[in-house]
Amino acid sequence: MNNLNVAIDVFPYKEDIWSICDYSGEQIYSKLALPLFSLEKDEIKPLGAESFQQTVDSFRINIRKDLFWSNGDNVKAVDYVRAIKHICYDENNRYNKLLASVAKLGVETEIHNDHSFTIQTSWYDPFITQYLSLLNFSPKHEHDDDVFAGPYVLVKKQDNLYQLIANKYFMLDKNFPAVEKINYLLVEKDPNGEAFFDGKVHVSCNTAVNLKNYRIFTAKKNFVAAEGNLMMMLSPGIKFDKLPNHVKEILTSKINRNTISARYDNILKPVASWMSMYFDGSYYPLRDAIAYKKSSFIIDISYEDFYPNDEILEDISKQLSGFNIEVRKHQDKYGYWLSESHLRFEIRKIPQRNPVQIIRSDLSNISTSHAKFEKIKKLYSMLFTEALSSQQPEIFKVIDFYLRDHCLSLPLFIFPTGFFCHSSILENTLYAPGRKVLIKEAVSEN
Repeated sequence: MNNLNVAIDVFPYKEDIWSICDYSGEQIYSKLALPLFSLEKDEIKPLGAESFQQTVDSFRINIRKDLFWSNGDNVKAVDYVRAIKHICYDENNRYNKLLASVAKLGVETEIHNDHSFTIQTSWYDPFITQYLSLLNFSPKHEHDDDVFAGPYVLVKKQDNLYQLIANKYFMLDKNFPAVEKINYLLVEKDPNGEAFFDGKVHVSCNTAVNLKNYRIFTAKKNFVAAEGNLMMMLSPGIKFDKLPNHVKEILTSKINRNTISARYDNILKPVASWMSMYFDGSYYPLRDAIAYKKSSFIIDISYEDFYPNDEILEDISKQLSGFNIEVRKHQDKYGYWLSESHLRFEIRKIPQRNPVQIIRSDLSNISTSHAKFEKIKKLYSMLFTEALSSQQPEIFKVIDFYLRDHCLSLPLFIFPTGFFCHSSILENTLYAPGRKVLIKEAVSEN
């Protein structure tokens, strides 16, 4: 199979690889990317990097010598440094502060030769390789952002189509049969995979399936289930600090996730803490709210109009009404959280390996005047003490407890993804950053 058609339910709202931060955007741009590391089954492996050495205050990377831009030129160390600087200097970039340990970037970044560079860090950062596995930290060309170092090149971008062709100079998967052209087609609503069965696409959209039919789909030929990718959650909105404490207590302890899950054939997996996804799965339980104020309260919750967000918000609304809380819903445009809301209903990608990215995001919502701010800040700093590395799981658990206890972290359900896929495609390469989409040699094209 040389041409592959893949369904996408919405196209990205960011349009360059260094700022992409939405799920659909990551699916497309993963094929243009070449980050320094890859994260596979919770294990970090070199990708664009060949090797690295880390000390308390520095991080040295040696990149591979067989990396090439789509124009045939060699990818050099300076190209990765340029990308890191671009992200860290752009205050509008979601990942702007991710490499917070990088000290005076530019002044303290040393390029040794074409294939080696060192970044000085202000403190020991045990998560730096994990950050550098994000597709955003792909090399940036000196003159042309339309030149890519990943396995594919973006050649066409229209209202209903993103078209990629293979980077003929990409060497990492050179010994395997691979798809030469990928067409990402906009298919906004396709709950039963009709676009696949009608022959319009070879891969259906992996976030569009009707959850009530999910178990039926798993029994079908060509269906690929991926149950641990996304988390449904409530996160603080612009007006979060105006929530009364008794409302926060009800939100943290009285949403009955099991009842909602049952409506979807228990396909949605209830989650009370992010820690249930990591290490041994244990977390500290919250106390149950006992006393309720009878005064009514209107809570504003914003959301994006994707299935089944509105339905689940309706279920939550009905439950909260029993505590004299009225939910007022506000629909926001994809990627633009503009509503003045107390909370946002989000579907967020679940980070692999550990919850540091989630913790960082939740911590950013804490006011410096918060009663527990200094305590949580001190706990967070302990994650970056090399001598305490063996205690990371416990430190994460304590931080997670405080965040949940103050309604700053409200995970709800693991949202299962799944898609129909042509039998000749090696499905685990479809969305892997820095890898071509590979073809199963033993399977002939239908």
